[in-house]
Amino acid sequence: MQTKADYDKECKICTRPFTVFRWRPGRDARFKKTEICQTCSKLKNVCQVCLLDLEYGLPVQVRDTALSINSNDAIPKSDVNREYFAEEHDRRARAGIDYESSYGKARPSDTILKLQRTQPYYKRNRAHVCSFYVRGECTRGAECPYRHEMPVTGELSQQNIKDRYYGVNDPVALKLLNKAGEMPSLEPPEDESIKTLYVGGVDARITEQDLRDNFYAHGEIESIKMHPQKAFAFVTYTTREGAEKAAEELSNKLVIKGLRLKLMWGKPQTQRPEGESSDEVRQQAAIAHSGMLPRSLISQQQNQYQQPGAQDQAAPTPYFNIPPPPQQDRAYYPSMDPQRMGAL
Repeated sequence: MQTKADYDKECKICTRPFTVFRWRPGRDARFKKTEICQTCSKLKNVCQVCLLDLEYGLPVQVRDTALSINSNDAIPKSDVNREYFAEEHDRRARAGIDYESSYGKARPSDTILKLQRTQPYYKRNRAHVCSFYVRGECTRGAECPYRHEMPVTGELSQQNIKDRYYGVNDPVALKLLNKAGEMPSLEPPEDESIKTLYVGGVDARITEQDLRDNFYAHGEIESIKMHPQKAFAFVTYTTREGAEKAAEELSNKLVIKGLRLKLMWGKPQTQRPEGESSDEVRQQAAIAHSGMLPRSLISQQQNQYQQPGAQDQAAPTPYFNIPPPPQQDRAYYPSMDPQRMGAL
């Protein structure tokens, strides 16, 4: 359910009255409403509710720092100049000016590609913390629409809507920028023969052609092996230089069809020696499901496969020269174990 109130609140930035929309994004979520007007939203290309960038889902300070944009000088701070500035841009908007053009034409930097959000952050829609519960005075119990949790203290608890809009002293933005600087790079392995990259997080939406389109620009591809059941793929280049270039360019910023993928160097499989006896394999296959068999039967199976030369012995001669009936594997169930329930 969504409600609309014409000129109900004043904008948190320009202090002009604007139309407020209020809705509930989910059953357990809190009601949300627009905080700033459309004019202020278009000037910064941000959401009217969360004030995050509409294209990348990042705070304004992170976006402006990564794209080297300084848009705060153009927006006045005084009340009179800010109101005149907003009215002037309203007039231009009615004339058909596209405010998103200045941000949409900018090429995303490496920081933007590393930090951009590709999935919704549903914790943002949670209810606020109950102030009565913090004081120990809430009597509504499970019927309380607010969260019964202690508030989180720290730098992230001191957020200001104007600092978020202007991109100044935003603690969330500072945390994301520090996170981008601490992301480890993908170091190439010492083995020069490794030319394969591991791509994790692949699902049914991503095809082999999608991977080829993203990796072919860095070098000639020898093969692409998809494993959708295990959610990964292997991309092998013809040269080591192409694999290193792809690892350097796509590390921590590989996004295909809105899905962030994990990129790592492939590891060669360790080959088992040819002279290894197959008795261990047969023994493991025979007692692979021994957890469902009686303990006496498990010991018999282990002794049967551990006795050397047991298979070389000749079979006993049947009486009256009548061959014995063919033996069939008997199915055992946990209920057939006399010691299963502690019986003696």
